[in-house]
Amino acid sequence: MKRVSRVIQYVDGIIEKIPSAEKRKQAYVHTYGVSQYCALLAAKRGLDPELAYISGLLHDIYTYFSGSGMYHAYSGAEMARVAIRNMNIFSDDEKIIILSAIFHHSQKKQIHDGYDEVLKDADILSLFFNDPEFRVFYRDAQRLENLLKELKITAALTEHGHELAMSQGIKFKRSLFADIAEEMASKNIRGERESAQFMDIIRYYPEESAFDDLKNGWCAAFVYHCVLKAGLALPIKLPPCKYRFAGVGAWFEWGMENGLCFSDTDGIVPERGDIVIYNNIISPENKPANGAWHDHMGIVLSCDGDRLRAAEGNIDNKNVSGVIERKRGGTIGCYIRIPDDFDCEDWSGDYKKYLRNVAGI
Repeated sequence: MKRVSRVIQYVDGIIEKIPSAEKRKQAYVHTYGVSQYCALLAAKRGLDPELAYISGLLHDIYTYFSGSGMYHAYSGAEMARVAIRNMNIFSDDEKIIILSAIFHHSQKKQIHDGYDEVLKDADILSLFFNDPEFRVFYRDAQRLENLLKELKITAALTEHGHELAMSQGIKFKRSLFADIAEEMASKNIRGERESAQFMDIIRYYPEESAFDDLKNGWCAAFVYHCVLKAGLALPIKLPPCKYRFAGVGAWFEWGMENGLCFSDTDGIVPERGDIVIYNNIISPENKPANGAWHDHMGIVLSCDGDRLRAAEGNIDNKNVSGVIERKRGGTIGCYIRIPDDFDCEDWSGDYKKYLRNVAGI
């Protein structure tokens, strides 16, 4: 099977599962329109049309899978990383080209490498030509104007968004985060396929193996689900962190990277809505051998002296959520305090270097 055909088969399989017929149609039109423009622009700019076409096919897969556009470029690159690795049909250099284009395609105000720019331009060009009444977002207007000049196309552009850059939606609040976590944990959700609530918690992770990977190990996925519902936009994995937010290690990495971690020895009293990361709290018989010290986590609901109440998923690896009282002390590794109104910023590091040295391709 040719490489493009193999990727088409994968992408079509994702789009076919979109429940809405209208949204499925829109997904097909946009995906194949962007792919064709990618190939055209790549050929014009002396790049490989096949690799550009494939990046276009894959660029919005996370949106189609999850139904969410939130940081879909970052999550889409992570989803595509696993998918094309498993296809075993691309060299490492080719994988990096494709993944970098996907990762950066929403950063249209910035300039990146050749294939990254092809996908950004193809994305906006497809939107422009597919909708006669298309109104370009003002931050993208200069890019579209430059692109049309390159292609020697004369067209009048209508801008929008000056009055409000984007709909802000709800802003993250630790109090809301704790309320959501307490309500969900109190339902004693079980990590089973028959539980719609559990399947909702793990729905962000695109591989077919997600259930098997996370059953009896979903405390971090519970925190991720609650933090999204509380208004904090996070992709499933955010460089420079090595791991996905489905694992406790990713939260520790992210907290340290953003200066949000503190411990009991710092003299700071944990508050409702803080995240608590435990230190070897899971008994050896209930966790893998040679596991990391950060083996469990939850959301602080209250602190009274040396006692904590916490909302947790997968309490003690027993595959059920709940509200539990814990003793502070040696089993507390650290806390993460996310400030109210906190926004996750675009990562400005070298993504290609990250892929080679950290994430793995």
